[in-house]
Amino acid sequence: MGQACLGGDSGKQMDQRVTDLLESDRLKDSEIKLLLLGAGESGKSTLFKQIRIIHDGGYNDHELLGFVDTIHSNVLQSMQALIQASHDLNIPIENPENRQKAAKILELQNDSLLNINKVYNEAFANDLKDLWEDAGIQGVYKRRNEFQLLDSTEYFYTHLKRISQKDYIPTNKMFSTIDGLKMLLIDVGGQRNERKKWIHCFDDVTAIIFVASLSEFDQKCYEDDSTNRLDESILLFDEIVNSHFFEKTPVILFLNKSDLFAKKLQDRVFKEVFSDFEGDDTNLRQCADYIKEKFLQRIEDKDEKKIDVRITCATDTEAIKTVFDNVKEAIVKNTVIGRSD
Repeated sequence: MGQACLGGDSGKQMDQRVTDLLESDRLKDSEIKLLLLGAGESGKSTLFKQIRIIHDGGYNDHELLGFVDTIHSNVLQSMQALIQASHDLNIPIENPENRQKAAKILELQNDSLLNINKVYNEAFANDLKDLWEDAGIQGVYKRRNEFQLLDSTEYFYTHLKRISQKDYIPTNKMFSTIDGLKMLLIDVGGQRNERKKWIHCFDDVTAIIFVASLSEFDQKCYEDDSTNRLDESILLFDEIVNSHFFEKTPVILFLNKSDLFAKKLQDRVFKEVFSDFEGDDTNLRQCADYIKEKFLQRIEDKDEKKIDVRITCATDTEAIKTVFDNVKEAIVKNTVIGRSD
């Protein structure tokens, strides 16, 4: 129901037609326009960066160095959020020395985030490490669904030693451009106040990639701190998939952050959020399928609308390469069908 419908050709005939089209000058000279949509914090921007790594050969060292301050700011911002939550949730930091460190970190103002290189050094990183390892902060982290926290927090602190080194340069894996197929991928704003800009991207869209986060099933939106993020994402999907602008446009639904979703299922009972869920709430596939159906149920024309659903982890470059290769093939198949109608 609601899955991709790619026509009536036999598999071998279709594969040959796709190969012929990929090799033809007609397709290479044309432009496949993909619209990348999704609610805020869905992992959409990370996916955009990964696709650039895959198709454009990645970022050069100068560009990568430009990310260092942003990463360090995120590390600090995450710890400030955890410390503030320890007060709000009445979970004390256990080590007295760590309490003093926490007080100093919490006092840092916004200009410290903008000028992070002035405060971020080896001693500062060690303070962050001590706080992260404090039993109180770990207790707060287990209740991260109750406050706003960057999804990348655990990753940052797992790799804190490496990303705090003076010669640290973020890395990416290098891949060559695939098949010479020209694709225009447009990443548009996810927060509510950016959505009005999407209308300018609607002309001649070949397909839509809609990104939703699996791991946000128990979290609130940044904009109002009351709306469930998954509900927000489903409502946005409803708007997009049933819009007259996209009546004939294929949609690829990326259910993203499967890695964080798997970790969250270890700490949170899925049925506490979804009382009508009847499966095994420790089984990632069953829980993900339940969420998938919530999206697919919103499709008004299930017989005609072409929807392809993928479960993804946008931080895994090789996995995204495989998924995006498959998505590209599906898009090309639809192009073949469209040209043969």
